[in-house]
Amino acid sequence: MSLQSGRKVQRSSASKRPSLTDSICVKIRDRIVFSEILPNQLLVESRLAEEYGVSKTPVREALGLLSQEGLVEVIPRVGYRVTPIGIHDVHEVFHLRFLLEPEAGALAARRGTRDEVVALQKADREELEHLAAQERFSMKSYVCYHDAFHLGIATLSGSKRLTRIIRSLLRDSTRVRIHDPLMGAEGLDEDREFTEQLTGALLEKDETEARRLMSEHLKSSKARILEELSDPELQATLSLN
Repeated sequence: MSLQSGRKVQRSSASKRPSLTDSICVKIRDRIVFSEILPNQLLVESRLAEEYGVSKTPVREALGLLSQEGLVEVIPRVGYRVTPIGIHDVHEVFHLRFLLEPEAGALAARRGTRDEVVALQKADREELEHLAAQERFSMKSYVCYHDAFHLGIATLSGSKRLTRIIRSLLRDSTRVRIHDPLMGAEGLDEDREFTEQLTGALLEKDETEARRLMSEHLKSSKARILEELSDPELQATLSLN
């Protein structure tokens, strides 16, 4: 149906379900991103197909998608190799985040309504309390919490394109960001302080302060990650280059 007709296209429920390839891709991506599968480890289609109880076709397609994302690379006649993490990845990721997220914060201060900011603030507080109440929680749970707040700020910017780019950047940079020592229980207090300060700036419509807070937050995270990755044992494990 033409978009020009002004009518919405109704999609079937089946079309909304992820394909088998997509499901396998997500599973393998998560294992790579959260270091269950380490850099330079070889992945063989037949072994993964047996592990997931599927044919080799969806595994091959999933690995092809991960190759496009830069998480694996093809080794002819062998299989796929998980790509190593480089210090350059940290600089590249944060260079882009410095360009985009402080501006998203400033736009959120300008465009976000009071009700929207209060709703984001409430959701953030509730999720922080939920995490703090758990004796142990997974890194994936923490990343989901962290990214939800940052995407909330991006959404308040009012720019769908900016939000889409930040969402993609956060997903693609998770493998780097999990090496921030404060990405976990140790960082809950700092996160609480940061999110309260930033939402406070949004409520005050203070674009300059929102931009500054986001920049400082990113700067601190980058410094901690670089310090963490300077550890010789971790460098050997991750095959840093």
